[in-house]
Amino acid sequence: MPATPTITANRKKREKGKEREKAPDALVMLSGGLDSATCLYWAKKKFGHVRAITFNYFGRLENEKMAAEKLVMHAGLTDPIVVELPFLKEASDYYGRDPENPKAGNAAVLSSYVPARNLIFYSIAAHYAEFLGAKWIVGGHNSHDVMFFNDASKDYIQKINSLLKEGCLFCDGRPYQIVLPLAEMNRKQVIKLAMELHVPIELTWSCHDKQPMHCGKCYACAQRIEAFSSLGLTDPVFAKK
Repeated sequence: MPATPTITANRKKREKGKEREKAPDALVMLSGGLDSATCLYWAKKKFGHVRAITFNYFGRLENEKMAAEKLVMHAGLTDPIVVELPFLKEASDYYGRDPENPKAGNAAVLSSYVPARNLIFYSIAAHYAEFLGAKWIVGGHNSHDVMFFNDASKDYIQKINSLLKEGCLFCDGRPYQIVLPLAEMNRKQVIKLAMELHVPIELTWSCHDKQPMHCGKCYACAQRIEAFSSLGLTDPVFAKK
């Protein structure tokens, strides 16, 4: 029996959808911050067809989630892969703000520390990359990150790459690899690259506060203000105030 017009039309829609969902060349780890946003636009320019993946860990700010969504939309990409990780907590959430506990994360940097964070994130990204056929996983670690977190170093990532190469079965001899385009860059250099790539910096989110605008006082805001000021520029996220 010949297919009805409705079934045929629906099938064509699905086929068109599959055409739009061709294997991405790269999978970009997108948080919504300036570094990952820069990587998104870098990957789009270098690889062409990219897809973003973002992780909703415990307590992730809604502003950060919205920033990631806006960045993907602005870049004209397919909806991001959103992975829910409610068990994954920062040190300050796991231990609380106990001044007697050295692991409580009272320091600004320690408060955001997540054990095995990058190992978990990249492993999940690799899972999707293999099924999607992506050959590159793009991470946004800059040279400053390594000063505080060893799992953001090129050496650490290279070890993960070695493991991914050994375990990949659906890669047709071309295993996907993690690349770090910002690894040798400081914050000022990242900002310059973002501007060259026409990244919509005003859409990014870095603040640790839950207010609708960047607070300008937290550790992340202070870093942005310092970096932009050193270039004689005003950070667009503060210009919106």
